[in-house]
Amino acid sequence: MSQTPEKPLIAAALGHRPSRYPAWFMRQAGRYLPEYRAIRAKVDFTTLCQSPDLAAEVTLQPLRRFDLDAAIIFSDILIPCVAMGQALSFDKGEGPVLSRPVRSAADLKALKRPDAGKDLGYVGEAIAKTKASLQASQTMIGFAGAPFTVASYMIEGAGSKTFTEVKKLLFTDPSTLSGLLELIGDVTIDYLQMQVRSGADILMLFDTWAGQLTGPDYRQHVYAVTKRVLSSVRTLTGVPVIYFPGQGVDKMYELKDLEVDVISVDWRTRISAAQRALQSVGLNVSLQGNLDPQTLIAPEALLRDRVRTLLEEVRATAPRGHIFNVGHGLLPHTPPESLTIVLDELRRFQY
Repeated sequence: MSQTPEKPLIAAALGHRPSRYPAWFMRQAGRYLPEYRAIRAKVDFTTLCQSPDLAAEVTLQPLRRFDLDAAIIFSDILIPCVAMGQALSFDKGEGPVLSRPVRSAADLKALKRPDAGKDLGYVGEAIAKTKASLQASQTMIGFAGAPFTVASYMIEGAGSKTFTEVKKLLFTDPSTLSGLLELIGDVTIDYLQMQVRSGADILMLFDTWAGQLTGPDYRQHVYAVTKRVLSSVRTLTGVPVIYFPGQGVDKMYELKDLEVDVISVDWRTRISAAQRALQSVGLNVSLQGNLDPQTLIAPEALLRDRVRTLLEEVRATAPRGHIFNVGHGLLPHTPPESLTIVLDELRRFQY
């Protein structure tokens, strides 16, 4: 699929000079917006994700408020798990819960490889509906969870602070873990291809929980399937890909030969440190990030100062390209007006 460098985000991702500084926010559609909460009061989260009209509406809500360069489709990284055979629910105050955790070879065998178009096509429909409402300069972002991060939820059955069941499988039954990662990898490739066919201009792979692994464990158990997913979707779709390797700079030293266009940097890692780590393994990629999302609750003067400081660090570091973003998702208590302040400060800055 051909790309249009006139889209600022695509230009930055590919290392071209964009017409203006591209910006979007992880979780820019969600609980901090009153218009989103009004919809959620009438429908549960899973139903919202599976309803193309509602998912497109929620995706577009932040673009009506803010001067953003991209829409990221409203969905969840665990949606493919439903098509694979697990039931997904969101308990109030508890986060996502998946039925029938995968903790043995028998559990793995019970899963299926879904038909992305048939079983997950509602995500594609939502992308198509959203894309039809975007300006020519705005980018449509599709996404998925990376195999290890999705596997972590499938194994634990929910979010975790210790990831005990994941580590238990890794240490005592690595072949089952490998089989699960490979299955998720196949599903993810199919899923992301479907999103591009539906109109996604760029793809993002979220590996939030990769930070729970040591560098050697990441390299031994996770790197190969992650590389396969990234290289496959780039080759099969022709669109750029963003990879978020989670918290910390350590994983970046394990990313040698990864086929990716953009590395998204967590807010706990300095842009300059990320650049040095990536360059040390020969990765000349664009960067994304990495404002601390909690900075958005700060007084305006401090918030503007933090935005300028980040932009000046990017200028001094001089990565191939840069996409402005937070270093992780926006939080429910984020004041919407803070995003307006951030974008105003960004637009004053010379790229």
